[in-house]
Amino acid sequence: MGIHARNVSIILFFYGVAIAIGNALGGRFGDRKPLKALLSMFFVQAVILLTFTFTAPSKAAGLITVLAMGLLAFMSVPVLQSYVLTLAHRYVPSAIDVASSLNIASFNGGIALGSYIGGLTTSFLGLQHTPWVASAMVLLGALLTVITIGLEKKEK
Repeated sequence: MGIHARNVSIILFFYGVAIAIGNALGGRFGDRKPLKALLSMFFVQAVILLTFTFTAPSKAAGLITVLAMGLLAFMSVPVLQSYVLTLAHRYVPSAIDVASSLNIASFNGGIALGSYIGGLTTSFLGLQHTPWVASAMVLLGALLTVITIGLEKKEK
């Protein structure tokens, strides 16, 4: 985006503020229909990541997109955590603590996988390709959510 190095920490601060706001909003959005909320969050996040492919060359548009990325970055976390605990309570109440820890372990596994794929993308395609690849990865999460919605409907 052509941002001077001395301004990066300021941008990261506001990115972190956006993450905190998104995390709080995510919990509220997922209260009633968590899977539909997750699906919406994933689609919006995928669109924002894809948009960054085109807005990155512009300081103003790029910064707005980065803040939107922050807002969506961890919005799904409280919804996923709550949903996992709901499923554990429904199917294996004695293992709620294990379900919670496996969920967090899955987040960390996703971070590692995303970092690995991001590194491969940067090495073989170039840094400018990371937003659309990230968007594709989020769409995989949306696909898994659609499959989960289908499984939930079958159960009823």
